[in-house]
Amino acid sequence: MKARIEAALQLAGLGKNGLQVSYLAEGAWHEAYLISTTETGPLVVRFPKPFSYGKPFVYNERELRAEYGGRGLYYRLANGVSEGICPPYYTYYVSPELSFTIETYSGPVMSLAAADEAEVARWGAQCGRFFRNMDQVSVELEGFGFLDWKAGKLAGDHQQDFRAYWAEDTEGYLETWERLQRAGYGGEAAVVKRMLEEIVPFRLRRTPRLSLTNRDVSPENLIICEAGVRLIDPVPIVYDGFAFAGNVLNNFNTLFPSFHRSPRYERHRFDRYRPLLRAFADGFLEGYAQGDPEMVYALRVEQYLMLLDLTCDHIGLLEREMTEEAMLRYGDKAAVEERIPVYIAALEQFRLS
Repeated sequence: MKARIEAALQLAGLGKNGLQVSYLAEGAWHEAYLISTTETGPLVVRFPKPFSYGKPFVYNERELRAEYGGRGLYYRLANGVSEGICPPYYTYYVSPELSFTIETYSGPVMSLAAADEAEVARWGAQCGRFFRNMDQVSVELEGFGFLDWKAGKLAGDHQQDFRAYWAEDTEGYLETWERLQRAGYGGEAAVVKRMLEEIVPFRLRRTPRLSLTNRDVSPENLIICEAGVRLIDPVPIVYDGFAFAGNVLNNFNTLFPSFHRSPRYERHRFDRYRPLLRAFADGFLEGYAQGDPEMVYALRVEQYLMLLDLTCDHIGLLEREMTEEAMLRYGDKAAVEERIPVYIAALEQFRLS
């Protein structure tokens, strides 16, 4: 591994004198190493894992440039909004022989075990304020959606009229209650239907705004230091910022604490930290909305739709054979089936304000 890291440093134009290497962590797709030399401060180098979700790594230049280049773009815009919230140094390289990223080491990830609710709520509020400010920044990319690499530059993977897409996507929710009804949740589906009859017209009236937002905010990629919260390893997406602020609320309130039987998340045992995760979400909502009741309502609408999507996704998993990747992400069918009533109850009890 040291030879690979030395090769990466050379390709990045960094010296290797006095190189020190220690294993740091692994995520779903990459393994990370903490390194330092006599010429640099602490850095993190990431390499693609040989296997992810049961599948071998296959080099794809377009996908890697979209992922690595998109992360660099997000870091640059984010640091322009809030200096130092993301690593200030970042570079990447892709080739069939060696692909990697190198960035400034930001510190250890969030430790829920060492935190209290008030502290976590402050972290959430800082993150919410940053998200709100980030959503005001215009992004000069063609299209929308997840990032792609086309003709030597980044672009959204959807090249169509966003307003038309938004309207079609929103109107599609009017039929999702039938999915619950067919799955045997007739009474609950009626409650969901009434909710959708309220929020779909509201969402159609709201004017969505494209920004470079982040789909992947979790305790795994939040760094806590003396200055507050730092963000690493985002999954950038050009989309309406409210939608993915609602995603943060749904993940911390519902998804993370319910995924303790997922191989992807089981080591974190987020189910043991439900009050802390909820405190982060409450702080995030407060930091983003800043006391504006209309904004709270709009964010809760997006949170509800993310919860509804999560529920329907789980119902769909029970209707087909699960792949190895799906089982690593979600757990087996017993784990999936166990979550559905929890999500149904959350949909029934959901309040928009």
